[in-house]
Amino acid sequence: MSTAPRLMSFPPERVLEDAAFGRGVAPTRLYALLLPVWEVEIRADITEGEDFYLIDRFLERGLRHGGLHTVDELAEFFALDRALVAQAVRFLSAIGHVEESSGRLSLTRLGHRSVDDDIRYVVTRQDRRKLYFEALSCSPLTRVHYDEEVVTLLSGESLGKALRADQYPRFTPTYATSGFDRAALHRLRDRADRARFNLPVALEQVESLGEEQVFLPVYLVRGHAGLLVYGQAEAGTAPDPELSEVCRRTPELISALDNEEAADDADERVLRTARKWLRELGLDTVAPERGDDGTWSVSLPATVFGEKGLPVTRIGTYRMAGSRFFRLWCPDETQRKHALLRRLDQNLGARRRVTRQEAGELVARLSRQLGLAAPTLSRLLGAAGKNGLTGLEAQLARLEKEQP
Repeated sequence: MSTAPRLMSFPPERVLEDAAFGRGVAPTRLYALLLPVWEVEIRADITEGEDFYLIDRFLERGLRHGGLHTVDELAEFFALDRALVAQAVRFLSAIGHVEESSGRLSLTRLGHRSVDDDIRYVVTRQDRRKLYFEALSCSPLTRVHYDEEVVTLLSGESLGKALRADQYPRFTPTYATSGFDRAALHRLRDRADRARFNLPVALEQVESLGEEQVFLPVYLVRGHAGLLVYGQAEAGTAPDPELSEVCRRTPELISALDNEEAADDADERVLRTARKWLRELGLDTVAPERGDDGTWSVSLPATVFGEKGLPVTRIGTYRMAGSRFFRLWCPDETQRKHALLRRLDQNLGARRRVTRQEAGELVARLSRQLGLAAPTLSRLLGAAGKNGLTGLEAQLARLEKEQP
């Protein structure tokens, strides 16, 4: 058994549910991929924005708007100790905000900009740092990919372990067809949404000190209406819009996915997996059914679910079979209503705080998944009480008191 850690902290079935019932993309395939990423070490003059220290803000505003030009004038106007003001002015001079000429203090251009924007801008010369670009089109990755506690970028030994792992699902690497486009570094200067891409306020004199290709684990869901890419950051509850768009615009990736598995082989694998699973449950008489969209489902009687059978929360969920899957269903509406309550209890009952809007969206999504009309919070509150779901009951009671 492999001891390699799991690349995803959530099951692939979660993203299928989100794609189908949260995003309106009826899934037909799911792939576990390692997308190529350029890890680029750069050297540059950078400008970053910070919060002002309280005294610094007042001193710079005094220089900008108050007609104050000396340490004595600043100390007297703000009723501060002269030594404290002198120390603060030395600091502001050191970071390039204040300059002195003929005994008079004034703000530099950087200081003027900081006061006007109410952000303390700091310039670091020849700063070295790493930036990340997806390697399919050399677009920068968003800020979430810099959180090492959440996102895993694989290279060297860690990549080897991931490829040798015998855990399911097996991740398949994709590769860049060309080297890193260094013009991508210069394009960063024109981005208005810098914070979203973990970029400083300004980048000047940028140069690459080296590039290495690393790999980012993702789930890619394909459907007739498009595709969605799910990374580690959102734990399967939301797709990555930038990576989804990049993959849609990469024909060589789409072609590789099309050629990976023949349709007949994929259907046969789903059937084998579903029939084996049904035999283990003692349901040999139940046959998998193929829908008009090419996906498979298994319709189970109500008696299969309960304390001695399958959890009712499995109704409407998926089971993987390679890159395909089949969906578990129950035609009994009462069991599906029980499933809705239990799923809501799992998602809402233990949470300390959830808004009425968030709860309503979850109810609507799970109702779609279970083929039910979305009930009101009042009806759910009563049902939670009757079924002894105290955590859910308390949460719904609180939400009922909120204004819609």
